[in-house]
Order: sequence, then C-alpha cells, then structure tokens
Amino acid sequence: MKILVLAQSYPSQDNPYAMSYVHSRNVEYKKLGHEVKVVNFSESNKYVYDSLEVYGFSKELLDWPDIIVSHAPNIKNHVKALRGVRNKKVVFFFHGHEVLHQYGDYPQPYPWKKHNISKKIFIKVYDHLKMRILKKFLKDSSDKNNIGFIFVSSWMERQFLKNIKLNPQEIGLSEIIPNACNAFFLDTEYKFDQRQKLADCITIRPLDDSKYAVDLVVQAALNNPEKEFHIYGKGDFFSYNQKPGNITVINKFIQQKDIPALLNSYNIAIMPTRYDAQGVMVCEMATYGIPVITTDFEVCVEMLQNFKNVHFAREDDFKHLNFNNIVKAENGGNQKFSPNILINKELGFFNEL
Repeated sequence: MKILVLAQSYPSQDNPYAMSYVHSRNVEYKKLGHEVKVVNFSESNKYVYDSLEVYGFSKELLDWPDIIVSHAPNIKNHVKALRGVRNKKVVFFFHGHEVLHQYGDYPQPYPWKKHNISKKIFIKVYDHLKMRILKKFLKDSSDKNNIGFIFVSSWMERQFLKNIKLNPQEIGLSEIIPNACNAFFLDTEYKFDQRQKLADCITIRPLDDSKYAVDLVVQAALNNPEKEFHIYGKGDFFSYNQKPGNITVINKFIQQKDIPALLNSYNIAIMPTRYDAQGVMVCEMATYGIPVITTDFEVCVEMLQNFKNVHFAREDDFKHLNFNNIVKAENGGNQKFSPNILINKELGFFNEL
C-alpha cells in the first residue's frame, strides 16, 4: 500500500519525542514493504528522519496514497486538509487531546501554569466548538470516503463517545488497537549493569504538565532519601518547587533508540500519570523488563495489569513508597505491545475498508 500519514508534529533531530508512537508504526509499515510518506503540519520543509520522508502539507500529496492515516485529527489542520478529499480510504486514530476538554477532562494544571480567566473562557469555548466541528466533519467524511476509527484503548473510545456523542460504528469500522512499542524495546531486554549504574530511579517526563505528575516523583524521593533519582525532561517545575538533594534533573532529550540502553543503568523506573490515553513510554519500559512504578489510573491498569514488573500505586501512596523489593524485573518480554502483532492488526484493519 501507499500510506500517507498526517500528524500535527513528528520526530526530528531537534525534537525526537514528538508523537514518537506515530513514527514507530511508520517504521514497521515500511519494513513490511509498504510505501510511507508523512505530513508534519508543524513543518514547512521536507526532511528525512530514520529513512522516512517527512513533508510539510501540500494538497498534491493527497492524490498519491491508497490510504490516508490521520493521527489525532484536529480542526486546525487535519479537518482543513481532508475536507475536499473524495473516494479514499481514511483511517482516524484517536490518541487523546483531540477529543478531550482541557478544562473538565484533564487534571488541574500546576499553579504557575494556570491561565487567566479570559484565556480559560476562550479554551472552553474552543473545545466546545472543536467537538461540534469534528463530529460534523466525521459524519460528512463518511459520505465521501471509506472511513475507519482506531482507538488506542477502551478508555479512549469511552471518552470519544462521551464528548463527540457519535458512535463510529454508525458511519465506519472501528477497533481498539494500542500503540505498538518501538522495536528497540523488544530487540533486547533489561539487564541492570552495576558497573554502569547512574542512579537508583529514572523518570522520563515533561516537567511542567501536571498529568505527568513530577510532584509525585518528588514525594517518593523525599520518602527515600537514601535513593538517587534522575529525571530526564525539560520545564520550570523546580523554579517553583524545592528540589530534594537526591534528585538530579537532566535537561535534555533522549532519542527513543537510546532509551533501552539507558534503562540498564537504573534499578527502577518511576513513571506516574494522572491522565493518559495509553502511556506509550510506560508500556515500552514495562515491555523492556525494567521494574516500573506507575499510578493506578484506569488506563495504566488496562494496559499493564498483566505485567509482573509493574507496580500500581495510588497518588496518596507516593509519599510512602519504599522501593525495596517492591517489584522485580521481568525478562523474556511480554508481547502485548509487539509491533509484529499490533502493526499487522492495523494493516488488516486498513484492508477491511
């Protein structure tokens, strides 16, 4: 197949985390012999990343593919780009924010990230209009194209039905298929190396987004002063909050391909979340085999309840966590998020349209 992938952002050398779960599946499509081109709406110039061609948007690209895959469709770019498309297979992947209300669905932002009243009102109005426009667009698309819907979790499908008030099965095929892990996390397995140890605990998180709960990592560090914590990520969290002496912040991006080897230098990954549609990085860490502590948010349990190396903690428990013997590494590799399984499910779904 010729597959054109639409994404609001996409990994680059300067920003390797940007929707990396989209890139992971594109790599697998290409491995299986399909032609893949990517539209990054946040870029205007063509570039190559991991041997994949990434373009700024142009209407001419829409004539090329056998199927168009729209990840997290937004009204700013995806709706505008696809409005005139006819007689194509179009698959919409729903990952989260595109069908969620910033105020009402997401946890409260950290105090220094709160918007003023006028901006808060604007966001609420925008989100309301976003839902209405997206619902109408999806219904109109079903009249002009063969469309399908993929949700990355059962929870994500429930949020879609609640906010969009549209049953996708009325206008197209739908299926729940989680994001696959990048193959790097299955090609090898976790092996802690005492000689290369950097610290006891690793966290890879944006610092300032309350849904990623860096404040809970701080609580865990305060309760375990004998343990060393490394947090990889950028943000101003510690400009507004005191940093415990046993936390070191590494203010840089880590390429996805480099994360498995990095994990070997730590005993445990602490990856809390207050809100997520899947939590791809946590799934990748769990698959790799490192012991992982995360919150008992319903998506985390849905995704990871069969992983023996994952411990679920309530938010209130982080201030009491003791990491000694809390979870053990699981080598041998749980295959739940294997690209070999999930990418073939996606391609099978594409062929059903």
